[in-house]
Amino acid sequence: MMKLKAAFSVLIVLAFLGSAAFAQDASKTATPKASEADGTKNWEFALAPMYLWAVSIKGDLKVKGNGIDLDVPFSDVFDNLNGALTFHFEGVRNQSWGFFTDLNYIVLNPEDGPIDIEYTQILYELAAFYRLVEDGVVIDGFGGLRYSSMDVELDFPGPRSDPDQRKDWVDPYIGLRWKWPFGEKWALRLRTDFGGFGVGSRLTWNGAGLVDFKPWKHVGFFGGYRALYQDYSTGSGNHRFSYDATMHGPALGLNITW
Repeated sequence: MMKLKAAFSVLIVLAFLGSAAFAQDASKTATPKASEADGTKNWEFALAPMYLWAVSIKGDLKVKGNGIDLDVPFSDVFDNLNGALTFHFEGVRNQSWGFFTDLNYIVLNPEDGPIDIEYTQILYELAAFYRLVEDGVVIDGFGGLRYSSMDVELDFPGPRSDPDQRKDWVDPYIGLRWKWPFGEKWALRLRTDFGGFGVGSRLTWNGAGLVDFKPWKHVGFFGGYRALYQDYSTGSGNHRFSYDATMHGPALGLNITW
């Protein structure tokens, strides 16, 4: 586990340093394409590879009818982290419409008192948006789907059986994004969305506030805070699974654009 954490940390550092070097080199050697020179570039893309979401989890979890309280701060999450993968990618055409996709994969082994929890979660988003731009302020109205997968095993002390369940569901959602540049290299980004509508979760909402700093043409950094709430349940009795919790915490990463 320690080797995995060390490799994960090194990967983030190398990504930051490599991207910075790429940005400096690109600013010296790149020549604009004809379509960029006359302002008719069709597509623009952005990639945030292996960004950090320092998540804490708080709420209630029920596995095969066995309920526990989830109150896992980030310090415990990191101490019990067995694996993680994140990225965000998006594209916009003619600054009018586009898409984005986002992945969060996390494997944890936290504890709730005497109970050991083996917890694997996947969150994957795919959405389309329509963009309005006025005086540099960008507003995106979007709609999409969020796929959630949870594989949970509760390890009770003693001879008691250890229940485990895996559940997958999809939540439709709608939302807004807002971006305001407040300096040559700085911008504020806000996002909110809600959904579920009983299709997957009874209710889910997501919110984020980020500050962008872009010192180079093709590479920038962002930092802020994100929270995601989900209220999902299915089954009854000994087959009951429910997850009513909020994942929240600071977010930090780099953003590569082209």
